[in-house]
Amino acid sequence: MKRVGMAAFSISVLLFTASAQSDELKRYAWSWPLTLNGDSAAWQVELPIDVYQSAADPQLRDLVVIDSQGNAAPTAWRATDSATVVSARTELPAFTLPENASTSGTTDGPLNLRIERDTDGRVSSIGANLGEANKKGASAPEDYLVDASRLDAPIDSLRLDWDATAEPVNAQFAISASDDLQSWRGVLASANVLSLAHDGNRLDRHEVRMAGTHAKYLRLRRVDPGTALSNLRVSAITSAQRSPTRAAREWLAVGSKESPTDAKPASGAEYRYSLPAALPVEAIRLDLGSDNSVARVSVASRRSDNDAWIPRVDFTAFRLQQGGEAIVNDEITLSSSARDTQWRVQSATPLNHAPTLSVAWRHDRLVFLGEGQQHYRLVAGSATARRADYPVDVALAQLRGKLGADWQPPLAVVGGREPLAGEAALQLPSPGSKYDWKTFLLWGVLIVAAGGIGYLALSLLKGQKSSS
Repeated sequence: MKRVGMAAFSISVLLFTASAQSDELKRYAWSWPLTLNGDSAAWQVELPIDVYQSAADPQLRDLVVIDSQGNAAPTAWRATDSATVVSARTELPAFTLPENASTSGTTDGPLNLRIERDTDGRVSSIGANLGEANKKGASAPEDYLVDASRLDAPIDSLRLDWDATAEPVNAQFAISASDDLQSWRGVLASANVLSLAHDGNRLDRHEVRMAGTHAKYLRLRRVDPGTALSNLRVSAITSAQRSPTRAAREWLAVGSKESPTDAKPASGAEYRYSLPAALPVEAIRLDLGSDNSVARVSVASRRSDNDAWIPRVDFTAFRLQQGGEAIVNDEITLSSSARDTQWRVQSATPLNHAPTLSVAWRHDRLVFLGEGQQHYRLVAGSATARRADYPVDVALAQLRGKLGADWQPPLAVVGGREPLAGEAALQLPSPGSKYDWKTFLLWGVLIVAAGGIGYLALSLLKGQKSSS
């Protein structure tokens, strides 16, 4: 009879513990089910934007992964650091092409040249009638062959540099690519580089976006009648391939809202922008919206109305029209990631239209330890609960020791948001009670239960000895 009572007591303890875990879940506002495909001891969770919108803690410490029993899985933060981007700039050999170098007279036709390569297959010289090219005169535009065979990664952008001159530069190129110097494919029909001065502002654009072009050779054909660029130098900017450790970069366009009248600068204009959440912004683009406009702008951001504005970047923004195509300023990479919701753009001169601000950001990731057969979910949004610090990196180091240095936890699939306690979890508890009596009661019951189970085990042992 005593054993039956002790067993009933143990069951009641388990039920109470489950109830306490259920109360623990009520400390969070929302949850997202996770799907684990495969078998692994560690997993990554890429945070969707509604998680940022649901979190209450500015450092996102109210995010945790829980199992089907309501227990927190060992979880660690894997913040996206823009400084860890592996990119490189490589200067490429550029050769001036003679006139009529293409047998078809187009930029995509085969080249009628005598090209010498070294043992690595790189172009060392072009022997076709270079003297004829010099007869065009210094003011005639020139075409170029660029040897990109040394590159292993796709080209994100090309940078063109030239010797500075007193004359303004607005050069337009058509770019094609080839792997054998015979078959060419068009990459860009029109790409502009420029160096202009206007009303004391300097406009310089040297980079041409290539959208991950992979080719051994590039051909730059000048399509405008402007002056040849003196001593042209070509560099390629490449970045490392994406891996499971790094999320893809996304762009988010934000329209401006009316700036408070008491906050407008004495001269010029000011525009305010609000992001949907405190996203980790690593780069910005500003579109002035009006053709043939230019302005010196400064960009600042802050977390809330109570915070001071933090200067982020100053630059010259422009939007020009050239042959029916808009030429705009390049994106600006921030020196450090900014997790602010409010952004401000101040222009030294008034603008005809409010500019559009676009921000580039990457989804942060959490890593947690768990089994593929278990059911897990991500919970977020709490005024009181905070994620514990777990030594997950130690476990990951052990896994890489067995699975290889390049091994990374697979990505879990995040489902749609589901309610837990909702908005109630975002409210601080009333100060009526200084202590959390439920936590003390739970620990007390667990201690009594452990003693009771130990007593039951001793009773069973004594019964076995007496029967023997």
